[in-house]
Amino acid sequence: DGVRSNDKGLAIDLAKNGNGLRVAFILHAETTIVSLLNLIFYRGIPHGLLDGGSAGGNASKGNPSGDEALLSLVDYCARQLIFLGSPSDSNPSLQRQKYPLAAAELASHLQTRSRLDEIRETVLDSSYQTAVASVALARYLCEHIEEMGPSILSRMLELHDFLLLFIPLVEEPPWTRRRLITVNTSKGCCERGGDDGQRHDSGGSEKPKTTTKMIWEKLNNQNEWEETPPSSLLHLTKNEGQPWLAIYHLTTSPICRESYGLDEFRKSQLMRLRKYLNEALLDQLPVMGEVARYLDELSILGVPPSGQGSHRPSSSASSSGLLLQRVDVVREEILRGRDSGWNRANEFCEEVARRQWEDVFCKVTDSRDNELKRIAEEVYGGAGISNDSDVDLQSRAVVAEALLQSNKSSLSKDDEWKGHISKPLDKVTLVIQDNQGVSLGAFEFVPKNDDSGQISETPLGPFRRMKLAIRRISGDGDAIFPSAKAVANIHFQGDEQIHTVSGSISLPTTQHRSTPEGYDEVGISLPTDQYPSKEWRQIGDLDGRNVV
Repeated sequence: DGVRSNDKGLAIDLAKNGNGLRVAFILHAETTIVSLLNLIFYRGIPHGLLDGGSAGGNASKGNPSGDEALLSLVDYCARQLIFLGSPSDSNPSLQRQKYPLAAAELASHLQTRSRLDEIRETVLDSSYQTAVASVALARYLCEHIEEMGPSILSRMLELHDFLLLFIPLVEEPPWTRRRLITVNTSKGCCERGGDDGQRHDSGGSEKPKTTTKMIWEKLNNQNEWEETPPSSLLHLTKNEGQPWLAIYHLTTSPICRESYGLDEFRKSQLMRLRKYLNEALLDQLPVMGEVARYLDELSILGVPPSGQGSHRPSSSASSSGLLLQRVDVVREEILRGRDSGWNRANEFCEEVARRQWEDVFCKVTDSRDNELKRIAEEVYGGAGISNDSDVDLQSRAVVAEALLQSNKSSLSKDDEWKGHISKPLDKVTLVIQDNQGVSLGAFEFVPKNDDSGQISETPLGPFRRMKLAIRRISGDGDAIFPSAKAVANIHFQGDEQIHTVSGSISLPTTQHRSTPEGYDEVGISLPTDQYPSKEWRQIGDLDGRNVV
């Protein structure tokens, strides 16, 4: 809570001390715990959580019974559903996912953001990832709702109204977004290099032609944003199926039908789902046919006015003059500080933040954190964290985004190339092949005199231009067929590679009806007064973010 608060918590101290990466790992632990609970609840609710026996007598001493722990879990899932269902205008975490920065703006933002901004963005991304993982957990609770006691059943259906909490996730799914991207439409650009080593456009100095288009993206099974063609928009993903399955269990379970207090407001909200129960959905989830039948019956069913009871006397809504509600003992004890005597929750949170700073964060920075190095090397397979105490913000951001799914999900697949090219260039291998794919020669380019290159801005972001020294590493002859093709492998430090292939390089040539004088098996020389001594060829394209 100290990190999630504004400037009064730990965030400023953590930014000054350089603990951004450790904060990211700590916040990611919550998402991991929710994912582990999903694996456990997949096979049913553990019997220990359904037991509300004598163990509850020790709840006041910090030992809540299983029943109380389950009630706390129900409240937790309800808070996460409300978080995802809130409008993006009032939800910075959801707004960051729905409306990401463009590629050029993102590159500039990563270079200029402060450490405090980095921590705040990590909090937003982690909150979103945890909430998305909690939807599946809420669905498992709905699937096994018949096993729960009356108090928890009433809490899910009447207090939190899980059924209505899932409706915004169907109407405005937080795992689907629509955004505008820039596309390079330049085709067949022939670039020519002069003796000065600079690149010249054979058709003039026209700027690359770009256009914009609107695309749809969805979270895939790895919780990464992936472009979805319009023809596949109705294909359900795992995240999209969770709310529908939860709605199915809540509307078809006999105990839920008996206990759910229907009125005009709830009826009107439920009827908003009917238009989404189309053939495409029923083909993928046939069980939703029963939900469609339930809504059709509900449309002609008379219900009491809002807040005036239900059509079933067994409902706890307004059917009795006395309403008892259980308290979330686990959360109450945490906020009250247990037996500390504090009356205000903020005092307890401030004390926890102070202890975390003194016992954990102030003693180490990300660059000197041996535990983070071990996690990066053993768990995530990374190369560890530099021992240099002056690790800059961008380097730490790249490590965090490469290691944590929560940070990486904020970038779409169109932006994953940044993780590769953020590392120093090692070499470029160029292989010339004939039409059958047989190698005619291979060349290796390495940075010349440790040249770091010059950076220029393009519509797709910064473009680095470097001078490379060339060395042929294989090949029997010096001649290259005019219709040959080139295969380039760009190697970055850390074993990162980018592979790209060109079509025919279309070198200038001339045809002879007879064998010219001086011909040998290597080839012939072209007259220098008719053909240039150098030709530029581009492999890849700016739109694909890899160019040689």
